[in-house]
Amino acid sequence: MNRPHRPIRNHGGFTLIELILVLVLMALIAGLTTPFVMSTLDRIQLQSEAREIAAALRFARSQAITLKTRITFNGDLSNNQYWLTHPKNRESTKVKSVDGAVRMSRYTVDQESVDQGTFSIQFYPMGNSSGGRLRIEPSEIGKQRVYYVITIDPIT
Repeated sequence: MNRPHRPIRNHGGFTLIELILVLVLMALIAGLTTPFVMSTLDRIQLQSEAREIAAALRFARSQAITLKTRITFNGDLSNNQYWLTHPKNRESTKVKSVDGAVRMSRYTVDQESVDQGTFSIQFYPMGNSSGGRLRIEPSEIGKQRVYYVITIDPIT
């Protein structure tokens, strides 16, 4: 007998509901991980800027020792900038601006704090300095839980 030939259906694909479910799960995962990634990037940027400022302070100290003269690290908290000055010839290095997402918020030496305006840290030929602590934090008000404090030791 002759039976009618029925084509065999291939069920190898995905249904529309399965595809939508996968897309919803991917969107949910992306939505949950984005804040963690952004906060990590902000922390990395803050850490990077703190390291740059610390490197500039170390450079000022080494220049004072090498040139056998006083070198001044100047900071402007209001404009978020810093630069080095050689007092003998009043020559300044290029002014470096701190990244906009990060700010220098406070300089403290002894019991005095500077929250706005300028401050200076003196580095002397023997390797000592005027010392102090410089606080680096995010510019956004709500993100100030994480900050760095760079301590400048008066005696090395």
